[in-house]
Amino acid sequence: MSDTAPENRRETRILADLQDAVTRMHVLAQQPRLVVAKGKRTQGARPMAWQVLFERSFGGALPPLRYRGVSARSLIAVLTNGFDSEPTLDPLWAHDRLSDAMADGPVIQAFRADRLPDDVARALVGVLVFEEDGLHIDGVRAVAGELGVR
Repeated sequence: MSDTAPENRRETRILADLQDAVTRMHVLAQQPRLVVAKGKRTQGARPMAWQVLFERSFGGALPPLRYRGVSARSLIAVLTNGFDSEPTLDPLWAHDRLSDAMADGPVIQAFRADRLPDDVARALVGVLVFEEDGLHIDGVRAVAGELGVR
């Protein structure tokens, strides 16, 4: 068996993860970027694929982001206030890696790390929502519309 076989399998898996995530991501709003992922966090692509695609969906260069996962019932607070609870610099409040935030809930907030916690009004740049715990793309779209998120 050649040394390239494991590398080829790894590359094939990475491409499959990215393709899976691309087909499941639906951008509903630009400001903040609101993305709904069809299906659950535990299905399909690994968290790194979600992080790469979510960050690239912004287009340009981004400052470092911090991620915070919360329950489905927190979605309205996140879209209304820009966060679910007052940000702190506590390392457990938000994470550098999306995978750590995904463990905390299906609503993932993405904040500019350079604006936490002092400039929280402008820290939220995006929200990634997985269809879990009663969340569905049509319902998220309706809530975003009612709250004026475009």
